[in-house]
Amino acid sequence: MADSILQKKSVCVVTGPTRGLGRSIAYQLSKKLPDGSLFILLSKNKALLDEIAGLIITHRDEIRVVTSVFDQGSSDQGQFDNVFQDCLVKAGAHVNEFEQAILVNNAGTLELLELSRDLDNVNAVNVFFSTNITGCVVLTAKFLQVFSATAMKARVIINISSLAAVSPMKSWLLYCMAKSSRDMMMKVIGEEEDNIRTLNYAPGPLATDMSVIASTETKDPSLRAWFEDQVKNKTLVECDQSVEKLITVLEKNSFANGAHIDYYDEA
Repeated sequence: MADSILQKKSVCVVTGPTRGLGRSIAYQLSKKLPDGSLFILLSKNKALLDEIAGLIITHRDEIRVVTSVFDQGSSDQGQFDNVFQDCLVKAGAHVNEFEQAILVNNAGTLELLELSRDLDNVNAVNVFFSTNITGCVVLTAKFLQVFSATAMKARVIINISSLAAVSPMKSWLLYCMAKSSRDMMMKVIGEEEDNIRTLNYAPGPLATDMSVIASTETKDPSLRAWFEDQVKNKTLVECDQSVEKLITVLEKNSFANGAHIDYYDEA
């Protein structure tokens, strides 16, 4: 059986860690990784970044945390080029201190929830893909460069996926495309790179702001009604509950590179 991913002193990058699933991932992983590990938290919202950083440090003062205001949808190349080096300098850290580097690609958006025939606004479609695909690809490339196969003993990339990556959902074309593309990215990186583990984790339908948006903005009537019912009856999956499943998967570390594992799959 492979060693648990969570036993190694790590530098752990989490995108979108200020709300919902990303916040839960950052906090729960900070309780699991060894002393001396470093968390790099990336988000557009400085106030919420400071809040989650403070929460982690309060409960694990043996863990270091640095934050960076970062917009994954930006077209500013400089923002991507220097983000990891700047965070390491801010932490007074060097890649050689760590056994392992972890990237959790969590940041993403849900809208536009339109039928395919209505997706005719070039700018709106470009904005969606800038955040959900382009920025994710470039940030991941920078992660692979800074935390290279020669610099690190082990590397892990966790893509927060969705049922939408493998099952078509009416009026969710862009979201389905983005999630399936990111799933394939994990498969390709798993083939290209040495000493790396890649995972697509679909966290289930979560009790977050996104589900509320889905219950009001989804153009397909049957899918919108399903979300309305889930939100009304409070039957959605809690973020902490889903992260517990993810942690179990990481501790077992038996998945194939690029695997798509759903919250509802057997552990």
